Amino acid sequence: MAYDIDDNGTVDLGGNDVPVPGTISPEAQSYIAQDLWGTDTSAAPMAMWETRQVTALAFDALNQQAQAMFPVTIEETKIDGVRCHRVSPLQVTAENRDKVLINFHGGGFVIGSGSLVEAIPIAHLTGIEVIAVDYRLAPEHPYPAAVDDAIAVYRDTLKTRSPADIAIYGSSAGGFITGQLLARAGKEGLPMPACAGVFSAGGDLIDFGDTSHIFTLNGFFGHLLFPLDHELSEVRAYLGGADPRDPLISPVLSDLSGFPPVLLMSGTRDAILSATSNFHRALRRAGVDADLMVFDAMPHTHWYALHLPETNEALGVMAEFFTRHLCPE
Repeated sequence: MAYDIDDNGTVDLGGNDVPVPGTISPEAQSYIAQDLWGTDTSAAPMAMWETRQVTALAFDALNQQAQAMFPVTIEETKIDGVRCHRVSPLQVTAENRDKVLINFHGGGFVIGSGSLVEAIPIAHLTGIEVIAVDYRLAPEHPYPAAVDDAIAVYRDTLKTRSPADIAIYGSSAGGFITGQLLARAGKEGLPMPACAGVFSAGGDLIDFGDTSHIFTLNGFFGHLLFPLDHELSEVRAYLGGADPRDPLISPVLSDLSGFPPVLLMSGTRDAILSATSNFHRALRRAGVDADLMVFDAMPHTHWYALHLPETNEALGVMAEFFTRHLCPE
């Protein structure tokens, strides 16, 4: 489906006008008022994994923009056979030398290899090295390949660092993988990291909830998410026949009581807001120290848009959370 949106970004929602709100920054107002992806909703939709050539260029441009704004050093490496990038601050204090963050990039489980737009700012702002994991992608490598890669890097990192010195995080698909890693670590008896960040993501691959039927990954622009039974569904490609009711795939169905502190983040025009909120509530019910921050009118993973004041705020909150738990006073 496609919404009727005028040149000012006002959306006709069932006869009711939804304008661009005045509660967000001028930059954000311009950002959400236009279809930055240039989606042709009259054309037949295509599988996200078929866009890799184009999206790789977009992610590379984001990497370059992030590195210009947040200077770091980047080294490609392999950890237990998994391709990774070590993203390091230009200067690392003695206090931070043994600490590390592990990032799982977004991209619908099917794109995003080499994306460092989540790792670069956090390494710079925290002064802590980030290991960005290039987990294997669906549909060529369905579940549990990505989680196998994630847990392999985490397990290897535990050989040289205390779990109290490790934090994990991810956005979108990477946020779902973050929750799946924690569930898997609990089952395998691995110690939990100091904290985790789950951004524009949740803990349930069965049902993303209400907002997934209202918003797209670009607010009101483009196509709604494909249902799980659709041949172009990224989640279906990721599952590869695995049962989403498996507690290791949908951690909301697992015992969450052993999870570390979790920061969750989303926006009110994010298709995954309901899933993020539902995971937050499940964590709280299990007694986990979990915080949820929601940005007015922001779409999915708005912190990729590095020019927004809302992005500066989001990155600052993420960095403060990681620093507080990795460097307690």
